[in-house]
Amino acid sequence: MATKKISYVSALNTVLAGEEVTDEIRERLEALKVSLEKRNSRKSNGPTKAQKERAELAERVFSAMTAGEGYGSKDIAALIPELEGASSQKITALMKSLGERVTAEKVKGKAVYKIA
Repeated sequence: MATKKISYVSALNTVLAGEEVTDEIRERLEALKVSLEKRNSRKSNGPTKAQKERAELAERVFSAMTAGEGYGSKDIAALIPELEGASSQKITALMKSLGERVTAEKVKGKAVYKIA
């Protein structure tokens, strides 16, 4: 007769209910712990490649801006060749990533960005 393996859910329920932990339950939960540690060790905690590129692009835009001058989405796209033809949504997201270093105000329904 084949023995049925205890499920993770059943093992966790046993522990949470405060019932006696058998060797079978202990083995099952230790296997779960090992698999979770293995999975978590593969995760990267740093920014992704796309996030790094976006941050670099935002810094280039910021350094190309002149203090006291207002820039619309098209003006910002003209500052950096990689942004040529970029949508206003992409420009807005890029400018928001600069946080408090840049201010935005509405002029005739369009966003104008300035160095804070």
